[in-house]
Amino acid sequence: MSTWIELFYDLIFVAAILIFSTAVTHVHPSSGAAWIVLVFAASWWVWFTITLCANRYHMIDLTHRFLLLSQMLVIVLMAMEARASVTGDSTYLALEYGFLLLTIARMFFRAARRDGIANRSYARHLAAVNMGTAGCFFVAALLPESARMTLSAAALVLLVVPSILILHRIEDFSVGDEQHMVDGMGAFTLIVCGESFVEIAIALSHATIDRVDIASLVFEFILVFALFTTHFEDIPAAGLNQRRFGWWAGSHLVAQVCIAGTAVSASKLIDLTTSHRLPDTEILRMTVPLAIFYLAMTAIGWSTRRRPVLPLATARLTTAVVVVVVGILAWWIPWIHMAEALPLFTAVAVIHAVVAVRLRSTTRVIRAISTVKLLG
Repeated sequence: MSTWIELFYDLIFVAAILIFSTAVTHVHPSSGAAWIVLVFAASWWVWFTITLCANRYHMIDLTHRFLLLSQMLVIVLMAMEARASVTGDSTYLALEYGFLLLTIARMFFRAARRDGIANRSYARHLAAVNMGTAGCFFVAALLPESARMTLSAAALVLLVVPSILILHRIEDFSVGDEQHMVDGMGAFTLIVCGESFVEIAIALSHATIDRVDIASLVFEFILVFALFTTHFEDIPAAGLNQRRFGWWAGSHLVAQVCIAGTAVSASKLIDLTTSHRLPDTEILRMTVPLAIFYLAMTAIGWSTRRRPVLPLATARLTTAVVVVVVGILAWWIPWIHMAEALPLFTAVAVIHAVVAVRLRSTTRVIRAISTVKLLG
């Protein structure tokens, strides 16, 4: 039952990620996209913490389900508020995030009180950290905007850093819990891939389909499938080097943001005529997330138990460089614009996926070492 509850909880991020990506597509000024990404990262931390809590303490009772349901509602509200807060007031965001942390603290307090649960002291410490930072966000909501942003940033640091230090001292994952964590992260990555398809499909539903629309749809589908293949042919089966769990989790966040970023860039082609040319900045917006995706995949691969690391890491780093070169050429050459650059990026991603599958067959996954620590 706990697995189904987690999947139900993950569903809310389907809606949230779509709201976030739509906000990035239409946000003004364009610099507000970075703010929306930060709000998404803060929401992702909530998902990550809840997944770890479920992995360690396996709570499925009615109170736990009520806490999850309340979090799902607030996460959607945060996603809706993210775009409005770019040029407006972030008071509601601070209150909503404080509430989320309060519910997480409640979960860890409940875990610490259960009999027969390992790592009870760490649950109390994590509850205290989330309770304290929730208070910081509630206080921040009462302050002027500049002071609110400063205190909120400090509160996030006070939340993440101590949490990582506490998690570093918790006992290692069991084999089953490790696989559960890998599967959970894979499910979230799959959600982001699906959202990329939905982003393009929704954009097309309001357009008069012509050659550019069809091309953007086809190439974005192929591109996302290539990125999906790159990840799922390797990472879920590669296990987890628990000493590098922090790198593994953080790199997944970066990769997931970049997958969504490719959909946002491709959606810019919708509703354009064949003679229309996008600004060259759109080429850079496709280049940056795609190149960073392969860098993130390099870090993820380094954090698994697949050996040797070098062949796949070299392929991923080389692909990142090729993506940058293609982006620069498309930016400099006058006749290459986004409509022509998207097929080039897609070709690079497909070639990498094919090469990576072949390289994977020359590697193996070593057994987990039970004496290592969770975070490193």
